[in-house]
Amino acid sequence: MTMTQPASKDARSYASGRFELELDGSDCGVLNAVDGGHFKAEAIGEQVGGEVLVTRYPGRQKFEDITITCGSTMSPTFWKWVADSIANKPSRRNGAIVARDFDNRERSRRTFSDALISEIQFPQLDLKSKTPKNITVKIAPERMAYTPGNGARKDVGPGDVQKQKKQTPQNFNFNMEGFDRENTKRVVKIDAFTVKQNIINNPVGGLLYAPKEAGRVEYPTIAIYIPETYVGPWMKWWEQFVGAGNHTGDKEHTGAIEYLNSTFQEVLLTLNLRGVGITGITFDKHEGHAETVRNAKIDLYVESIGLVP
Repeated sequence: MTMTQPASKDARSYASGRFELELDGSDCGVLNAVDGGHFKAEAIGEQVGGEVLVTRYPGRQKFEDITITCGSTMSPTFWKWVADSIANKPSRRNGAIVARDFDNRERSRRTFSDALISEIQFPQLDLKSKTPKNITVKIAPERMAYTPGNGARKDVGPGDVQKQKKQTPQNFNFNMEGFDRENTKRVVKIDAFTVKQNIINNPVGGLLYAPKEAGRVEYPTIAIYIPETYVGPWMKWWEQFVGAGNHTGDKEHTGAIEYLNSTFQEVLLTLNLRGVGITGITFDKHEGHAETVRNAKIDLYVESIGLVP
């Protein structure tokens, strides 16, 4: 009777419980989720002479963006990369997405080369929300490779778990130069917004992949919500800035969004807003017998954003 040898521990299927990001050989922290980073190619058809069949072959390699979700306490190396991208100073990084099992042993590794950041998505901030707030970053690699893990084990202590909890801030501060703090602290919600770095594919003859170049940075319109009772200063700004067309010189403002921990005592992340102008004020719908506080939505454009981790 033929006996089947049991599979080695490393060859068995596993449930991956931990994903980590490495940049230039350094550990940047634990990720909440990873998506994308797939290996693709288009099938190119070619018909020769009078043949009925179409000959097919694969085209250039395509590597989809890697989408990672993380908190505010990633390493300084990671945040410097993000901050430089937001500041329109893009830089390339080599790194890897490392998957570990529940014994914290490395089981697989997807390495990437000459990657640029293509998008940073900041979550909605709402004083009434109790759900974790995480940041999503899209990484555009030029090249990728997959290798099995080496099985090395990494010790993870209680401090790492506590750090993971700390990186889901539900509280925030909003400040705007030229507005009284008693007014800006009444902001109850800030909609999610995205900073995009345009990535341009630049195919070069003889290469089996398309090199990527960084284009312009697109800064978003940021929507904040404030109770209608406190909309007066914002309405006055609208009347001068838009209504009277007085939007030159010092009429634009600077501001900041601070991500705080659950005790409001520690700033986890700051976004400095520069060249801020107002483009719209929208009031909540009037509804009879409604028992909710009416808010005004204020749309603000920004010319640039600076990130301070």
